[in-house]
Amino acid sequence: MATKPTVLHIGDAIKYNHDFYNNEFTSRFNVIQATETTREEFIQALKSQKYGPFSALFRPHFQTGDFMGQWDSELIQLLPPSMRIFASAGAGFNWADVDLLAAKRIWYANGAGASDNAVSDTALYMILSVFRNFTRSQLAARTADPAKFTATHRLIATISQNPRGHVLAVIGFGNISRKLAFKARVALGMKIHYYDVVRADTRTEEELGATFHESLDELLGIADCVTIHTPLNRHTQDLIDERALALMKPGSRIVNTARGQIVNEDALVKALESGHLSAAALDVHYHEPQVSQKLASMENVTLTTHVGGGALDTRINFELNAMKNILAVVGANGEFVGQPLTPVNTKAFEEAMRE
Repeated sequence: MATKPTVLHIGDAIKYNHDFYNNEFTSRFNVIQATETTREEFIQALKSQKYGPFSALFRPHFQTGDFMGQWDSELIQLLPPSMRIFASAGAGFNWADVDLLAAKRIWYANGAGASDNAVSDTALYMILSVFRNFTRSQLAARTADPAKFTATHRLIATISQNPRGHVLAVIGFGNISRKLAFKARVALGMKIHYYDVVRADTRTEEELGATFHESLDELLGIADCVTIHTPLNRHTQDLIDERALALMKPGSRIVNTARGQIVNEDALVKALESGHLSAAALDVHYHEPQVSQKLASMENVTLTTHVGGGALDTRINFELNAMKNILAVVGANGEFVGQPLTPVNTKAFEEAMRE
C-alpha cells in the first residue's frame, strides 16, 4: 500500500473546518503535529529528521506556531528535499524569507483573500474617522462630562470634513486596496489615485476610476488621505519617513492597516505635533504590541489592536485556504501537481525552477 505524503502541522489543531479536514485533507495526507515549543527544539527536530521527508508545512492559525521565530536561512536550509510548500494563515509574511524558500523550490502561500473584506472595511472606517474626527468625539463622550461633551460637539464641526471629493492615495494596489477603492469611491465619493510597482490593467483602472502615478512622491503630493496596503520588506520598512510625510499636503491624513514598520513613528509623531498632518489612524504599530505613548495621547489619532482582519469568517477561511493550497501543490506521491491558490513567491519560485 502506497504511503501518503506527510504534512507537518505547526501550531494549534484546526478549529473550524473539521469536515474538510477529515474528508478531504487527511484522506490525502499523513498529518503530523509538531510537538516542539522552542526554536532550538525545532532545529534539533529538523536536523535529526524527526518527522521524516515531509512534503508541506501547515500553519492554519497565524497566532500560534510562531515559536520557531524568523524563518531564515538557519531554518530553511534544514528543510528536507521533499518539501514542496509552506502554507500559512494570515496575510503578512515578513517573518519568512519567501525568496529563500523559493530558491529551494518551495512555494510559500499565505491566507490572501480570506481577510480582504475585513481589512478593507477597517480601512474604510479609519478613513471616515480621520476626516470626521470620530475618535476625538468618542473620547469626549466617554468622559460622561456634559461640559466636555458640549465643547467637543461645537469643535468637531469646525475641524472635520466629509471625505467626498477628496483624493484617496492608495499605496499598493492589491486585492484589499482594490476592494477599499471600490467602497471609498462608491460609498464615500472619493477620488482614487494609486501607486504600485506593477500598474493595474486598463479595465481595472476604469472600473475603479483609479489614476496611476509613476512615483510614490508624485502620489503623496496630491493626497488628501494616504492609505497603506503594501507588504513589509527591506524595501518598504520606513517607507513613510520624515521626507515622505513632508511631501504630503498640509492638513492631510494617513491610514495604515498594513504593517507598523512601514511608517516611521517618530516622523509621524513630529508631523502630527506640528500640524502638518491633521489626523492619523493605525491598526498596526511599529513596536507591536507596544503602542506609542505619544500617539496614544493624541485625540486626532485613531488606534486599534491589529484587528483589520479580525473577523470569525476570516479565521475560518485562513484555515481552509491553507489546506486547499497544499492540496493544489502536492500530489499523491509527494510530487508537484500545480501551484498554490494564493502564492506569494511566484517570481522567485519560477526563476529557481528554470535553473
